[in-house]
Amino acid sequence: MSHARCIHVTAGLCRPNRLRKLLRLPTFVLFIAAIATQGLAAQINLVTGSGPVASVIKWAGKSAISVIPGAALFPTTSKTTALYLGFTAGTRADINNMVLYQTDTRSPAITSVTKITLNGVSNPSVDLTDPKVCPDQPVSATAPCLIRLDLLALQLTTSSDSYLVIYFTAPDSNNDALGLAKPAFGISSLTGWLEFTDQTRHVVGESLNTLINSGRALGLTAVMNQ
Repeated sequence: MSHARCIHVTAGLCRPNRLRKLLRLPTFVLFIAAIATQGLAAQINLVTGSGPVASVIKWAGKSAISVIPGAALFPTTSKTTALYLGFTAGTRADINNMVLYQTDTRSPAITSVTKITLNGVSNPSVDLTDPKVCPDQPVSATAPCLIRLDLLALQLTTSSDSYLVIYFTAPDSNNDALGLAKPAFGISSLTGWLEFTDQTRHVVGESLNTLINSGRALGLTAVMNQ
């Protein structure tokens, strides 16, 4: 499994594990600064990140939905996108399916569906007790485990909203104890909600239940170019 290797840029230098440290800071200060001065090869967060995180527990049979609003994106010419998940409790995450829906900005109608994978599969099982996967043990809200999902050959644009949806297997005792990161404060561009059914099977033309998008992102901690 892959964890966050290089997730913050300052003065053009890529600094490993900075995002993990920032998620622990008891502060409202986020790490988006001087993006206009970054080189095109620099890796940057494309949205205002999550900052310190809290934990939402018990995910068996639930869909975690995180929204990346197009209007909140910082401009980028990158043709690829990296999504990072944060886990805050439990020993193993048993994922049933992951997708990324896109809609026109502020529209619920799905215009595209992209399969999301980790190590090539859309239904991975993540061992949160493995120090190679989660270096800081035990996993908690103050020491979240950050996982980079497989790189997407996709450019996020301001004209589209994106919805990362992850459905967790049920019945499943691992997922009953599983915790996902959500922003501790309402300062992130990322929003979201949860549903008690599998929401990863929608197709183009169907509509998402965006009227209940009033919460904070669930699991998604960063959206990076690559």
